[in-house]
Amino acid sequence: MFSKEKGLFLEAKGARYLPNIIVVLILAVAFLIGGEIIGGIAMAITGIFIFGTSNVSPLMGMMAQLIFGFLFVSLLIFAWVKLAEKRKISSMGFYKENFIKKYTIGFMVGVGLFTLVVSLLAITGHIQVDQNSTTPTGLAVLSSILIILPGWMIQSATEEILARGWMMNVLGARYNPFLGLGVSAIFFGVMHIFNPNVSFIAILNIILVGILLGLYVMKTKELWGVCGLHAAWNWVQGNIFGFEVSGTKTGIGSIMKLKLVGSEWFTGGAFGPEAGFAATIVLGLGIVGILLKTKRESKDIRDLEIEEN
Repeated sequence: MFSKEKGLFLEAKGARYLPNIIVVLILAVAFLIGGEIIGGIAMAITGIFIFGTSNVSPLMGMMAQLIFGFLFVSLLIFAWVKLAEKRKISSMGFYKENFIKKYTIGFMVGVGLFTLVVSLLAITGHIQVDQNSTTPTGLAVLSSILIILPGWMIQSATEEILARGWMMNVLGARYNPFLGLGVSAIFFGVMHIFNPNVSFIAILNIILVGILLGLYVMKTKELWGVCGLHAAWNWVQGNIFGFEVSGTKTGIGSIMKLKLVGSEWFTGGAFGPEAGFAATIVLGLGIVGILLKTKRESKDIRDLEIEEN
């Protein structure tokens, strides 16, 4: 798994140009800023011609933010990979074979992981149903949370394309997979440093999320699954359980509206569960689980090769 000669690291090695770490970081920031500027312009134009007013509904406003705020970042990265690195977009991990199945499996993993966080908070008495919530809940918001899901899918895929599909594999191919994994995870954490109510544990946990997602990509050797995992994590967090997503309120409602009670270092407080030690535990278990599974599979392959010889 930690080899430059396997998976997406090998695909990245086929690029005509592999930038060094400084250029990679500069480009990553340029992709983010440039994509957001183009998206902002597109959103303004779309708002004028489609809505005719700036007073759009919270659902449409959030959908526009998720789509226009991230889609053009992905398009800039695709353009760079195609024109500068001279390689196929599929080499970033977007293979056609069984892509729906891979995405669905990743999505279910994401649902399961965040549900584990909520279960741990519930078992330890750190969750209550918010009886005073002013946001709509229950089946009445089902259509809204289904409509917003494609927005989460685009937002999550963009972050995965940048951090895992491109940065991790380019650095892993030029230097080594450990550096690629570490730098991309730290960059992923720094991307959230200006989010509302951010804390040290929040950034630490987001870095751990980056490591978990990076290992998932290295294990599966594709990007579809991790895009599904990331989308499910955000969607379930904000639109199923009603928590803040990385410190940001979704504002369109959720199936349940739970509130965190007790020690903020364990729950995450105003940032949401991502900033709590409960999430740290689940993320740590997920990372260990991937490493152990990979180690066991490698041992099975070696044992099989010995038997065949």
